[in-house]
Amino acid sequence: MHDKLHMAVTLGKDIIVDEIEMEADPVTVEDRLAYLEQAIKQHTLSLDSLYSIVKENNVNQIEEKHIDDQIEINKSDNKIPIGTRLIGTTKGTPFWCMVKEDGFYVGINRYDSLSAAAKMVSGVRRSGWSFWKFDTGQNKGKSVKEIYKGK
Repeated sequence: MHDKLHMAVTLGKDIIVDEIEMEADPVTVEDRLAYLEQAIKQHTLSLDSLYSIVKENNVNQIEEKHIDDQIEINKSDNKIPIGTRLIGTTKGTPFWCMVKEDGFYVGINRYDSLSAAAKMVSGVRRSGWSFWKFDTGQNKGKSVKEIYKGK
């Protein structure tokens, strides 16, 4: 059985969108190469995500405290404060997501929802509220769902 996997990889200002047909368990040399190429693309996306975080990261403890306060204030409206940094791990690879005014960013790629961002980095459809966890502040390591829904 072949599964098609759509991957978008950001390299600077260029975005490469690729479709890879993968077997569930790579057996042939070609299948293994396709799997390795997919893994390299996923790691490239993760590194781009990390680079964007490092480049933009001027968050100090005062700003983290401000974000923590904003989370408490906005819980009832389900609004994640702008500037919040989230982390999600798939297949052992960490990805960072930044909350900005116009959406959720993994690297330079913008997504309209946390679920769309989670699907892109993991390759499967999933709840973004469960996938993404807070990367800083008093909620570090807790999922968005845990904090906003108490589950």
